[in-house]
Amino acid sequence: MARPQGITDEEVLAAARAVFLSQGVSATVEDVAERCHVGVATIFRRFPTKQALFSAAIDVVNDAEWTRFLARRIEAGEGGSARAGLLELANLQLDSARKKMPLIMMKLANPSMFDKETGAARANWIVRALSDYFKLEIEAGRMIEVDPRVAARIWVGSIRHIVMIEALGASIDDLSTEAFIAGLVDMFCPPLLAKPRKK
Repeated sequence: MARPQGITDEEVLAAARAVFLSQGVSATVEDVAERCHVGVATIFRRFPTKQALFSAAIDVVNDAEWTRFLARRIEAGEGGSARAGLLELANLQLDSARKKMPLIMMKLANPSMFDKETGAARANWIVRALSDYFKLEIEAGRMIEVDPRVAARIWVGSIRHIVMIEALGASIDDLSTEAFIAGLVDMFCPPLLAKPRKK
C-alpha cells in the first residue's frame, strides 16, 4: 500500500535512520521505502544512491536544543549562574550525544559511507561554538582562565566519554553520570567563580 507523495525528506530520513540502526549498513533502499510505505523511486528521487541516503540519515544533527541554549546565554550576556548554565549545557549535550553515538559509530565502521570533510567541518563547528561561549564566560570571570579552545575540546571529549561508557553498559568505577558532570563543571567553574562579579 503506497503512501501519498506528501512524505517529507525528514520522514524519509527518520525511517532510514531506524532501518540502518536496526539492520546495519547492509539494509537496502527497498527496506527504507517499505518502512515509509512508498515506492523505491520516491526515495531515489530525493537521494540518488544508497550512500547519499545513508549519509543524509546519519548526518542529521540533533543539536538544536544545546545550540539554542548557547545562543540564549550569549545573548543574555552576564545573566544567570555560570554553574547552572554549564550543568544545563552538559545535560543537553548528553541527550544529543546519546542519540547520535550509534549513528556515528556506524558511520565510522563503514569508511565508504564516511565523508571526512563533512565530519571535520562539523567537529570544528562544535568546538568553535563552545569556544565562543566559554570565552564569554571566562571574560566575565565566571569560568577559570584557560584557552577556551582547550576547554571546548576537553568538554566535548568528556561528554563523548560518558556516552561511550554508558553504551558499554558497565561503569569504570562507581562514579555516576551526575557526579561526573558535577565534577566536570567544578573543573571549569569552581564554586567561588560561580557567582557573577559585582560591578
